[in-house]
Amino acid sequence: MAELPAIKGARWEGFRRGIVAEVSFTSYEAMRAQAHVCRAAAPVEAVTVRWPRRKEAMKVVPPIAELRELTLTGRPFEDEIARLADSPQLSTLRALTVIGLSAEDLRRLVASPHLPGLRVLRLVSNGLGPSGVRALTQAATLKGLEELDLSGPGYYDQYYEDPIITAAGMELLAAWTGLDRVRSLTLSGSDVRPAGLRALLRSPHVGSLKKLSLRSGRLDGQAMAQFASALPGLKLETLDLGENVLKDVGAEYVATASCLRELMTLRLDRCEISLAGARLLAKKASFLGGLRRLDIGHNHFRPLGLAALLERAPKSLHTLRMRDNDIFDGGAELLAGSPASDALLEVDLSQNGLGPAAAQALGESAHLRGLLILRLADNPIGESAATALAASPLGHRLAVLELENLPPVPGSPSVGDDDFP
Repeated sequence: MAELPAIKGARWEGFRRGIVAEVSFTSYEAMRAQAHVCRAAAPVEAVTVRWPRRKEAMKVVPPIAELRELTLTGRPFEDEIARLADSPQLSTLRALTVIGLSAEDLRRLVASPHLPGLRVLRLVSNGLGPSGVRALTQAATLKGLEELDLSGPGYYDQYYEDPIITAAGMELLAAWTGLDRVRSLTLSGSDVRPAGLRALLRSPHVGSLKKLSLRSGRLDGQAMAQFASALPGLKLETLDLGENVLKDVGAEYVATASCLRELMTLRLDRCEISLAGARLLAKKASFLGGLRRLDIGHNHFRPLGLAALLERAPKSLHTLRMRDNDIFDGGAELLAGSPASDALLEVDLSQNGLGPAAAQALGESAHLRGLLILRLADNPIGESAATALAASPLGHRLAVLELENLPPVPGSPSVGDDDFP
């Protein structure tokens, strides 16, 4: 990174196969002026840039032959979708991310003749609704998609009359033959409901699906019964059900669904699961042996719910996130004393009422032998206990010790946060 030139309006972002190949531009004008300079320094495979402003719209940027990923932020003006659809630059892309499209915007975009090579389409904060899904499924060129993100409107809700993908849109999606190759599907913020979930899970075209996000999908616990009737052969590896009111009955349905037996990542945060649901999940989940990442933050597992998970000794589990779960000192002591904690690489116990006793138990633990990341933010641990934890054998092994509500601990590891993988 340090050997690359500083280029006005551009920022080097990331690596591909060990080579810096991701660039973000502060504006369309900056990309037009500096893209050739960036290309002379490194192969530019991925670019992030705002849609052109009105005064920039008529200026042409020569296609970047090696560009494979494009992310467009902000909102397009009236004619910009059509200009993008006509651009030969689309023919080089394998991944396209566009924020805040309407159904009509998408209809114009997918009419482009330059999209057959596209493998990843992310329509983030969209306002598509069922009519947008219809435009997607009727597109002649989108036959090779492997990842599809149709996240709901978010900030852009104010711009659209009917922005939410409902059960009717889910049924259109389920009948779409283009779903055959899709391995990753994100429908966060949609109005899924039981009918939409049933249509999707029973679709004859979901056999390749491995990753599914239904976050904030207006689902309840009884809706989780639909997983039991999924297409035979569907084997999900990643499932995000966060921000749905599943409660204990939903946790049990998730634990026993045969299509979830090969799960490696599960998010059940903010699902209102109590201790009873935690015990059902720990007792009945056939996938716990192969699970690698589990986020159950903002529920009510309590120390005994954590103990039930540890009793199963999930040997592959390396990331456990239990923010705001009423764990208290007793839960931290259980974790510190359990041999099952040796497999863990990352633990989040933030916002759990942990005090000095918890910090001491963690620092003196004979287990947690593989732990690299420990998040303890928003706990009343106290500065002296935090200092002792940072100086403990565990503290010295950690790459990240997060105690963001306290003053920096001298000599402690760096503090950071990553998105859930």
